[in-house]
Amino acid sequence: FQDDFGCMDVSVTLVSRDKTRFRVSACVLRAASCVFNTILSLPQPKASPRDPVIDNLDEDAATIEGLLRMITGREIPSLDRLESIEALALAAEKWEMPGPLSIIRMLLLRDKSFAVNSPIRLYWLGCRLRLPDLSNLASSYSCTSDIYYNPDLEPVLKALGAEDLLRLIKFHRQRRDCMR
Repeated sequence: FQDDFGCMDVSVTLVSRDKTRFRVSACVLRAASCVFNTILSLPQPKASPRDPVIDNLDEDAATIEGLLRMITGREIPSLDRLESIEALALAAEKWEMPGPLSIIRMLLLRDKSFAVNSPIRLYWLGCRLRLPDLSNLASSYSCTSDIYYNPDLEPVLKALGAEDLLRLIKFHRQRRDCMR
């Protein structure tokens, strides 16, 4: 057990993809996540143990621990890599956790290094999470990225929806035309 999140009224165990177990108060989990609120509101079979176990989660231990730290008011892990932040944001969106998502959004908007270093990936994340302020910030930093001929950007560009990709292409064209 990773029991930093345990307390006297522990009643839920979350099991990560890599089999790390987290004990969490059902009350905290319900308050922070619409998804877990729904899951924990479902009738439990009579033969089930008193404390439910939610296993087979897609997220790894670091992602689950980061989200649990956010919802329990504990010190959050260092958020200095876009890959880690992306995993936290996607899990927070999936689990419908507005609190952690707002923390991540504020970080990405305030720390411009993510937009400077990975503007296309940040644009994708902003579009995926339906955060127009984030996708607009990222697109403004994307002008130095060669979105037409850089093979390293292909996977991220392919992951964009057609509408979001078209918006990015139009933005790049408008910026290019203004430079003429």
